[in-house]
Amino acid sequence: MESKRLLSTEEEAQWQELSRHIEWAERFSLIVLFVEDALLAEHFKQRLQSELQGRVSTLLILQPTQPDTLTLDIFNALQHTLIPHTIVPCWLELHQYLLDEWLKALDNFFARFNENRDRIRRDHPRPFIILLPLAYKSRLRNIAPDLWSVRNHTDELRASQVAPTFHINHDRVAFDKVELPLTVDEQALTSPEIREWQRVKDTAIADRELLLVTGQAFNAALYLGQWALAETLAQQQITLTHKIIADTGGNALTLRDLSVALEKLGNIKKALGHYEEAYYAYNESLQILRKLQEQLGAQLELLRGLSISLNKVAGIDQTLGRYEAALTGYNESLQIRRELKEKLGATPKVLRDLSVSLSNVANIDETLGRYEAALTGYNESLQICRALKEQLGTTPQVLRDLSISLDRVADIDKTLGRYEAALTGYNESLHICRDLNAQLGATPQVLRDLSLSLIRVALIDEALGRYEAALTGYNESLHIFRDLKAQLGVTPQVLRDLSFSLNKVADIDKTLGRYEAALTGYNESLHIFRDLKAQLGVTPQVLRDLSFSLNKVADIDKTLGRYEAALTGYNESLQIRRELKAQLGTTPEVLQDLSIALERLADCEVSLQHHDKALAAYQECLPLLERLQAALDFDQYSKRINEVKTKISTLTELINKT
Repeated sequence: MESKRLLSTEEEAQWQELSRHIEWAERFSLIVLFVEDALLAEHFKQRLQSELQGRVSTLLILQPTQPDTLTLDIFNALQHTLIPHTIVPCWLELHQYLLDEWLKALDNFFARFNENRDRIRRDHPRPFIILLPLAYKSRLRNIAPDLWSVRNHTDELRASQVAPTFHINHDRVAFDKVELPLTVDEQALTSPEIREWQRVKDTAIADRELLLVTGQAFNAALYLGQWALAETLAQQQITLTHKIIADTGGNALTLRDLSVALEKLGNIKKALGHYEEAYYAYNESLQILRKLQEQLGAQLELLRGLSISLNKVAGIDQTLGRYEAALTGYNESLQIRRELKEKLGATPKVLRDLSVSLSNVANIDETLGRYEAALTGYNESLQICRALKEQLGTTPQVLRDLSISLDRVADIDKTLGRYEAALTGYNESLHICRDLNAQLGATPQVLRDLSLSLIRVALIDEALGRYEAALTGYNESLHIFRDLKAQLGVTPQVLRDLSFSLNKVADIDKTLGRYEAALTGYNESLHIFRDLKAQLGVTPQVLRDLSFSLNKVADIDKTLGRYEAALTGYNESLQIRRELKAQLGTTPEVLQDLSIALERLADCEVSLQHHDKALAAYQECLPLLERLQAALDFDQYSKRINEVKTKISTLTELINKT
């Protein structure tokens, strides 16, 4: 069965109406779809799954297989999948069955549903989307009249016209067909999606049906951190889509399938740290969507897909330090989402998309030192998140979005030295993360969010001199990251998080004079960053992290009088920062990092009485600081500028005397 399709104007209107009913459901809501076009029903399901992707609770799909136990199976499934305080839409597929035994089973189910409707409405506060054969419509009215009277939405999914065809250049979008090792371990087999894929992958199943099953298994593997399996599944999706295109032609449906498959390949390549490969996959997906938009016009589904694809490409540009390219992509996506808000109104989905786009643009402004512009974007995003909380209540997704938005605004307050304002935002965010942990349990995403929130609060405690409080927060965060490493393995994200947390604990040990303990933490962190460089290559983020880690180890060596060892570390760090300047240009972040490396190297040269080398480093550092300060409308660098000027003057006098 085809899993993707582009909609006619009428079908798009049907989808928007269905989506609104699901989004605004705060309690029991009955939605009945009478299906003639199974492809359209499948598309609606896939689109709903896509919208819910990444949320804490996703779509519950029930597909009964036995008419004799239909009623019992459905009620048991509802009972066992109930998540307290969480609205999980239920998608119940009953539209494929037309034989008499199934019709009798449907009659019995709806009679029981009708009898127990009050209990179901009380105990299961969720949208129920029930798909039935079109011919069953009049029968349902007679069997369950009370249930029929309380339905919230009803629609008919009628057969539609065939989509137009397109020419596709297979060479342009083909990837090397490399056979990747396939490992399906016990953790992977806990997923019903992966088990289903393993069951059908070697059977005589239609290519489109296998594509659907493979895509669902990929999503599960990515969520579980099963990187090798996810990469294999992503490559298989590419192979399947090319085969389908070769068999049926490059029409709008098959091109959309290929775009989705390429996006999934990009997702796993990004997770593995293969950023250029991820960029290539995302960009190919984007070009397909642009081609479809040219041919089919500005359909709402296409516009939203295009905005998501633009964000994917821009995200890789940002990771690789191509900030202006990233800003161009993020701004185009933001413009699309503002247009969608004008066309569709302020629905929760539209508002959330807009909030994400505002944060993306603001994040680039922040990186480039445009803090007031960044704050404007983050505050607009935060305002939207608070409005969504008022509309939808404290759902997990709403709370997580609000927590992230609070952190973004507080980050700017921290950068600008407004520590109490930053602490207020960080504490509100931390409170939300603890609530989500209590509500949803220790999922990897919940734990990572909590750990990062602990670090942010501890950073402010550290800045305000509350070192023991900071150490408590950092240690709790470190404990969580060690648990995540044990749970998820040595993925790039897990390793970077762990290394960052090790550094924060060591920072406090250093401040409190526990230098050997600090050195142990810094060295473990440095070892991780060297491993990441070997694994991921010389990406800007990897190089910057490694440079910081080298400085931290060298700082301890210098404090303990091991000046030659410190000098070696500082020189390696400085060399990395010069490479980043050549690679990225003179961004504020690059200039600030370079100034720090130069000043630390110069201080160490002074300790070794290498006065000429120290003077040269200070003299290179000073104009960088002056340039950074000149670009700001607040005082951030004056103290360091004066200190470096004093050091230059002192060294100049000393050298002249000798």
